[in-house]
Amino acid sequence: MAWVHDTGYAPAYEHTGYPVSILLDGTETASSSARTAAEAIGWRSACDCGWRGMQFYPRSEWPSASGIASDDVDGWESGTATFAEWQRHLARALPELAVHDLARQLAEIEERLQAAVHAARFAGLSWSRLRAVTSRATAGSVRLRGMADEQARVTSRSGRLDLAPQAGLGGPSPS
Repeated sequence: MAWVHDTGYAPAYEHTGYPVSILLDGTETASSSARTAAEAIGWRSACDCGWRGMQFYPRSEWPSASGIASDDVDGWESGTATFAEWQRHLARALPELAVHDLARQLAEIEERLQAAVHAARFAGLSWSRLRAVTSRATAGSVRLRGMADEQARVTSRSGRLDLAPQAGLGGPSPS
């Protein structure tokens, strides 16, 4: 199985990972064939960029009739073994990847928060009630867009929803 970090960050697509089979003669192969089934002595983590993991998984300890790495060696479902080693490689090769992924998640959360506030206001919830349900768990500064007459911001200092009319728009006062 091959692993792709698919969050839209283009440089990550140059780092497809997979468990590579190590054959009796020391060569590597990512394909499965009759030769792999007969000659694979184990596996290690690999990446299309040329990187190879240090950990060797001997077939004698991880039996495989087909010569293909078992799920325990592959590690994709459990987040362990060759998959975990490739993830560490990815983090070292692309240290900005975590920033990209977290910024993307934050943007998605901001959109969901904005929609939730809009729905709550449409349902008649007051700004004071929204302030009451906002907690310190809402870290950072989130500006809620799409409010016709108001502007809302969650501040990390207070952990509260701070509301103020936008300049020049008038609009109702926060209650």
